[in-house]
Amino acid sequence: MTFRTKTIIGIASIEIVMLMALVISAMSFLSDSNEQQLIKRAQATSQLFARATKDAVLSTDIATLDDIVKEIMTIEDIVYVKVERNEVLLSSAGATDYFNKEIQVDTNLSNVDDGIFDTYYPIESDGLKYGSISIGFTTSSINSMLTDAKKTISSIALIEVILVAFCSFILGTYLTKHLYQLSFAVKKVRTQGPGFQLKIKSDDELGDVVNAFNDMSTSLSKNYTDIKQAREQAEQASESKSRFLASMSHEIRTPMNGVLGILSLLKETKLTKDQSHLVNTASTSGELLLSIINDILDFSRMEANTLILEQKTFSLQECIHSTIDSFEPSANAKNIQLVTPYQPDQPVMVVGDVHRFQQILLNLIGNAIKFTSEGSVIVNVETNETEDNKVEITCQVADSGIGIESNAMSYLFEEFTMVDQGYSRRRDGSGLGLAICKHLAKLMDGNISASSEEGVGSTFTFSVMLEKASNSGEDSRSGSSSVALNPKILSSRILVAEDNKANQLVIVNMFKNAGMTIDIANDGNQAVEMVKNNDYDFIFMDISMPEKDGLQACSEIRNLPNTQKASVPIVALTAHALAGDREQFLNQGMDDYLAKPMRMSQIADMLHLHLVTKQEHAIEQKPHTVKTTQSCEPTTSVIQARDTRDESEAIENISAMGDKVNQIANQPMVEIQVPADLVDEQILEQMVEDTCAEVMPMLIEHYIVESESRIKLIQKAVQEQDVSNLEFETHTLGSSSLALGNRRLSVLARKVEKLCSDKQSELAFSKVDELVALAKESMSAIEKRKERGFN
Repeated sequence: MTFRTKTIIGIASIEIVMLMALVISAMSFLSDSNEQQLIKRAQATSQLFARATKDAVLSTDIATLDDIVKEIMTIEDIVYVKVERNEVLLSSAGATDYFNKEIQVDTNLSNVDDGIFDTYYPIESDGLKYGSISIGFTTSSINSMLTDAKKTISSIALIEVILVAFCSFILGTYLTKHLYQLSFAVKKVRTQGPGFQLKIKSDDELGDVVNAFNDMSTSLSKNYTDIKQAREQAEQASESKSRFLASMSHEIRTPMNGVLGILSLLKETKLTKDQSHLVNTASTSGELLLSIINDILDFSRMEANTLILEQKTFSLQECIHSTIDSFEPSANAKNIQLVTPYQPDQPVMVVGDVHRFQQILLNLIGNAIKFTSEGSVIVNVETNETEDNKVEITCQVADSGIGIESNAMSYLFEEFTMVDQGYSRRRDGSGLGLAICKHLAKLMDGNISASSEEGVGSTFTFSVMLEKASNSGEDSRSGSSSVALNPKILSSRILVAEDNKANQLVIVNMFKNAGMTIDIANDGNQAVEMVKNNDYDFIFMDISMPEKDGLQACSEIRNLPNTQKASVPIVALTAHALAGDREQFLNQGMDDYLAKPMRMSQIADMLHLHLVTKQEHAIEQKPHTVKTTQSCEPTTSVIQARDTRDESEAIENISAMGDKVNQIANQPMVEIQVPADLVDEQILEQMVEDTCAEVMPMLIEHYIVESESRIKLIQKAVQEQDVSNLEFETHTLGSSSLALGNRRLSVLARKVEKLCSDKQSELAFSKVDELVALAKESMSAIEKRKERGFN
């Protein structure tokens, strides 16, 4: 309720209460006044009539009495008159009903129940009663007068209430006019930024509020400008730093690639065993050095919290020993013993970023050798498996070097700091190594600490938490892929709008296998309602759905009053693969487009693009990787390809990649080559990779049941000559059949759908028998394939 409405209601309520009290009191006064007048009139008339008839009554002069009675009946409002002597009626006039009736004398109007006010007066002489008179006065005139007065007063009161409401409206409008202007100014500041000024001149309290608002807006505008300038300066400085780092790393990579190339050629020549070992060590060290150079760029990403860890399966033992082997030449040159007692009974296979794990070891072992002149460097490793299928790895690097002063321990892990500037400068260093190690350890759910005694040595300990690989030796599937999503994506809430039950089951299992749970909407209406009632970070929207399609649902979501809900990223999911579809979806408010069937890697790319890259302007490679058994040798080609891109190049490459994918996906349907077999093994293998082998039988059973139901609906549409339902059902069948590998069935269903959309209904109806027959063959084939099992 607005302030103006409250003002009107308040004033009107007070006025109504006062008017009601006034009307009631006025009517009461009029009633009492007229009652008293009637009583006095009745008493006076009775007394005068009694005196006039006294002699006639005493002398029993009936003629005189009749004349007097007739004369008094001419008085207005008298209903009847009767004169009695010793209870014998001598004369009467008026209403005869009251002549033989016992009269009840009325003393006030409240006792009158027949509309006649009855009076009685005795005729006496010398103290003796000889007779009496009775007169009846009508009350209709008083009642009529009171009714008219009530109507008149009520009308006046109603007119007054209307006038008061009108005046209250004018007063409320005047009082709230400036408040509305102030509210408009606040909205203006919220939408367009501070600086807006109100031009209201007033000397009252409202004027003080307006002046305070103008001062606040001016102050905020100045602060906003200062902050914007500071941010632009900071962004320019950060951009300059990034360009410098990129340029320097490129300049260093160029000769390093030459060194690695020569070492690679050298490996192809005939070498002795010792020479081969030296070349391999040099090559490994060069690759590790190149990886460290790339990590210089990561420091800027750490500042922006955009560093993404890769997820690969690797052997912990091989990783640690190969890292230590790379330092053997430098350790031998200083006569330092570099040893590790870590020799597990069985190889420990873990899933994580092998390069980042190695980077921590490289920094700690490198520092230990750098600051140790004699003695040894010992690397201890302990593993502890947890109940949630993870492995806690604790590494300890102890040296017998110069040690660290106690007062330097507080800033040991800060950026660009060195314990001993002079000593460190003689041994090179940037002051970033330990800071990067600390950040990397935290990214891997661990920590790093140090203890030292000056002149005795130092011990650095770090721990990380990595997932245990499935099987101790190698992956259960060679070449299988498992998407490892960015933590920001894993914490996001995702809605998938999909009406096809089989596709719902597939999508749910794909996300489940990637470590996520999602919400499912069965149609566009439900999707819109779920968005209204929940906060989602991302929406996958099927285009063809009953009740309300994906484009209509997207339009409603974009028009929601809540700007956060209206701007949520929406990606279209559809089996449509025609040229121009993507542009149509984007023009309708979609943020992107995926053609069915989707791979989990494509979904991960889309999530990463919209939830990480676009929001954080990250230039990292996409977070998903193929999970394969890897040694700890770095893949420098991948790192180089990732780190040499700056932000703009990354976005261009992503866009170009998306365009290529969509060019392939958007090829016209008639160009699809129908495979000879009924079941596409590649699609099934990809489905196993995106979900897991255990759920495949359930997915196939659900798909068969729903497809058989869908075939019945298609046949029913043909019987009823319903082109619209035939188009929808064949679209849904084509989508789900392609997802489960029945490519031939999907292609034929898409052809029927295309014929329906092209208004070739007769030709579409003629294809249904062929579609039904192929569906039976396809269902039988996928059922037999299910019996073979999946691994």
